[in-house]
Amino acid sequence: MLCPCRTHNLGLLLMLTVFFVFFLADSSSSCMDEKQTTLSPTEVNISLSVQTGAKVVLCCPFIPRSSVLVIVTWQIILRDKPLCSISYKRETNETLENNCADGRITWASGPDQSPHLQIHPVAISHEGNYRCQMATIDGNFEHKYHLQVLGKESHIFYIGLLDLC
Repeated sequence: MLCPCRTHNLGLLLMLTVFFVFFLADSSSSCMDEKQTTLSPTEVNISLSVQTGAKVVLCCPFIPRSSVLVIVTWQIILRDKPLCSISYKRETNETLENNCADGRITWASGPDQSPHLQIHPVAISHEGNYRCQMATIDGNFEHKYHLQVLGKESHIFYIGLLDLC
């Protein structure tokens, strides 16, 4: 039995999924957060899906120019690997890395210019959780990402759809 409502919803879901896969696959654009004017100390959780070989830039929270940055830390948790952390201390202009062996994960530019993280080219091994923590004199700010890495071609299959009309 055909359910137009459910069929329409599945079609809409498929179109949105394809749109987001293609939109996020070219994540090499600059961070949109820089257009914000204020941000209260808070957490932001973002899930991203990108294709292997793409370039992705993970953004730290935007902080107003009037706020003084103390430290930026990226914590990276990848499958079957120890915690990797990358930090930048503004006061000493010092960058520290701990357990980070993948040269494809770098600062998008110098950490003194931009705290954002770049992965290029993205590989399946980059799937995991990324967290940017920023400490300022005005408080702490945090963005969390869950990065899902897709193969070159991604297909969506609906197997065993129930006919519950």
